Amino acid sequence: MVKSKIKKIMVCIFATMIALVPFSACKNETGAAGGKTFRVANWEDYIYIDEESADQRSMIDDFKDYYETKTGETINIEYTTFGTPEDLYNNLKIDANAYDVMSPSDYMIEKMAREGMLKKIQLPDNGEYRTNVSPYIESIFNGIKWDENGVSVSLSDYAAGYMWGTLGLVYNSEKVSDEEMISWDALWSGKFDKKFSIKDSVRDTYFMTLAKVYKEELKALDPASDDYNAKLSEIFNRTDAETVEKVRKEMTDLKNKSYGMEVDSGKNDIVTGKIDVYFAWSGDAVYAMDAAEDVEDGETPVYLNYSVPEEGSNVWFDGWCVPKGSENADIAVEFIEYLSKPENAIKNMDYIGYVSCIAGDDVFDRAVEIYDEEDGDPVDLSYFFKRAGDEKEYIIRSSSTVRQFAAQYPSEEVIKRCAVMSYFDDEANERINTLWMDIKGGGCGSAINGDSGILILLLALGVCVSVKSVIKIKKSEN
Repeated sequence: MVKSKIKKIMVCIFATMIALVPFSACKNETGAAGGKTFRVANWEDYIYIDEESADQRSMIDDFKDYYETKTGETINIEYTTFGTPEDLYNNLKIDANAYDVMSPSDYMIEKMAREGMLKKIQLPDNGEYRTNVSPYIESIFNGIKWDENGVSVSLSDYAAGYMWGTLGLVYNSEKVSDEEMISWDALWSGKFDKKFSIKDSVRDTYFMTLAKVYKEELKALDPASDDYNAKLSEIFNRTDAETVEKVRKEMTDLKNKSYGMEVDSGKNDIVTGKIDVYFAWSGDAVYAMDAAEDVEDGETPVYLNYSVPEEGSNVWFDGWCVPKGSENADIAVEFIEYLSKPENAIKNMDYIGYVSCIAGDDVFDRAVEIYDEEDGDPVDLSYFFKRAGDEKEYIIRSSSTVRQFAAQYPSEEVIKRCAVMSYFDDEANERINTLWMDIKGGGCGSAINGDSGILILLLALGVCVSVKSVIKIKKSEN
């Protein structure tokens, strides 16, 4: 009996240690001994890799060579990947010097900046980024503002855009109709039970559930009104106690109906037929659509479509920013500038399926090369590409308005009904995190968006209590 108790406690200790895994990350190092070590943190599968090369050469390797040629300095690059912005936040709370540059999402950049975790970023006025960034992305970054010691600052002071897109539904066109996917309601309908997945990401799944909770209010908004997007954004960023309780009910129902929660595996699940509907970031949607069509001779391709539901959705962006503890901010600037060269932005887009925040003419020409069809419907992308004083037309004609093109380059009409996720204050974070831990059955991992120090303390305390119990039991044996 005593040995049985010890075994149970050791299992508990092991489970507690496993709970710490989200705070770790996979690392790859480029370079030899000697020289500075430049630490990069990025999402998984989120930068170009030459898969045909014997050594799987990546853009990280290319940057290392570029930097050393330009400066004459040797550097080592430590490349780390993370699963969610919350994981990244927790890692940085544990070690403020963990990274030199990183690419979290919009709301997390603002959170880190407001909490004093980031350095202001100094990019050259006539450099690659300032010259080539999309005016649409630039306006979003400039428009997210707050007061800092009596001075107004914006997201532009702390970050440079990397990739952007929307949240939507990918679906198997042979099993699901376009009409069924015009509303988020479809996931709650019962028709697709155990045949759809949802995101194991607190902000994304919370955002989607708000569309269900406030469906009628969202549909009652007038898209023609000047304040349409502002009202839509307010609804999609509600965190009051009444809203959270409504979300709790609907999210619990959604989780029970779903095939499961995921961050990266859903794109393969829909390709292999495990699910028919996939709640996806637009870049993963493109990956899934491409993979489903890319079959061996004799096999039948599967055609997947993409929808941004009519109630509204999220327009998101990831941006490069520099942690306060970085000792290599100068290299970080060079890195951002290198990725902002149009030819490198195109390489990244072609490889990962997401759309770059860089919008030079070379990028537009690449989009024309891929998608323009002589008999297609015209889609005006001026909102994304056109700068003040520019007289060029940015129109692409495409018949694939529900597929890869729509996922990569949403129309202005679709963008108008998309909202940016706002920064949540501590009180709102506490409510949302408590909700998320309850939904996940008490798990903590990536749900924690608040002070990770408290979480770590609780986990450490759990380990200590468990170890102490083992010692007491062993003493009782003697």
